Amino acid sequence: MAASASASRSEVKKQPPRRGIRRERIIQAVAIIVVLIAWELAGRQLGVFILAPPSSLVAAFSEMMGTGELQKALMDSSVGLVLGFGFAAFFGVAIGFLMGTYRSVATIMDPFVSALYVVPIAALVPLIIVWTGIGLTPRVLTVTLFAVFEILIATYTGVRGVNQRLIDMARSFGANQRQLFRHVVFFGALPVIFAGLRIGAGRAIKGMVIAELLFAVTGLGGLVLTHSHYYRTDKVLVVVVVISLLGVIFVSLVQLAERKLAPWWHD
Repeated sequence: MAASASASRSEVKKQPPRRGIRRERIIQAVAIIVVLIAWELAGRQLGVFILAPPSSLVAAFSEMMGTGELQKALMDSSVGLVLGFGFAAFFGVAIGFLMGTYRSVATIMDPFVSALYVVPIAALVPLIIVWTGIGLTPRVLTVTLFAVFEILIATYTGVRGVNQRLIDMARSFGANQRQLFRHVVFFGALPVIFAGLRIGAGRAIKGMVIAELLFAVTGLGGLVLTHSHYYRTDKVLVVVVVISLLGVIFVSLVQLAERKLAPWWHD
């Protein structure tokens, strides 16, 4: 009897979160539908030239898919995005760990990180062109610069914020520096690192588009520029929607990796 009562209580405790998640999904779906309806009505009032409604975007999307320009642009953008974000994640995490672990490294690097973090990346465009020319390299470099500092600062903060009691406890059980780093510091800082990676992923999308607009008329940013010249608002908005969906997917992949590597953070 007591066991069944306990099971019933645990079942009751588990139900509210599921209902809450289902309710959130319904609210999100309703909000999206309301926005689409408002967008459609506004678009019909203002006209396709000013604000193309969602119904016209469907036709424009089919046309762009038929010519293959959207698929090619998406592939070009994805290459620069993945490479740039990969470099940003590698260098951001590596330098952040070094700064968080060794105070001397933090002392040396902190002025440079602070100075570069506040510099608008667009101001470096002329230098990037001089250094790398035009092509894939400057696009990758721009994406990296857009994302790396958020990841670096988050990693540094995560490492410095690891509970000192956990470190002292591991040392008391005989953990050496390598074991301490791998099993305590790394996993202790992991949730904060992933927070930086999520922010960095969003910044990488912005860097990708800006790089394509500034360095070469290619990828999704190039499509925006090209169709803007012909006043094809419907096609421009199709590309904007695709960029938004790409950002959502990219951030979701980072969150999926976080759930795999830091499952205790979501329990």
